[in-house]
Amino acid sequence: MSDKPVLFDTNILVYANDVSNPEKQVKARQCIRSTLLEGNGVLTTQVLAEFWVTVTMKLPQPLERTLAREQMRLFSSFLILPVDHATIFSALHLQEQYSLSYWDAQIIASARLAGIETVWSEDMQQDGLYDGVRVLNPLL
Repeated sequence: MSDKPVLFDTNILVYANDVSNPEKQVKARQCIRSTLLEGNGVLTTQVLAEFWVTVTMKLPQPLERTLAREQMRLFSSFLILPVDHATIFSALHLQEQYSLSYWDAQIIASARLAGIETVWSEDMQQDGLYDGVRVLNPLL
């Protein structure tokens, strides 16, 4: 991995808790573990909210809320970026410029505004470059 900060998209955190896909679960857990050890993991308030909803309500085998809360506490070791007005307006610009979904644009905007060059995501275009932010899929 790298010592540079990396912003996680929600799907990487979800896969770490999804027993229905063991291969991706192992890789996602390795990503989380490495960033915890290196101290370079970054999340946004958006990602935390999406994580909660997904792992407690949308997974084929949802997590118990107590376990999901423990995961959220674990994530407090990461740098947490708030979503503010500047992020929202930057996301609107990125959405229009690159034809992204609003939610993907908001994650990239958060990274860009914080000076983070890398977003880890399985959903966005692999190796896509958006205003200086590169999207990589660490599960490949």
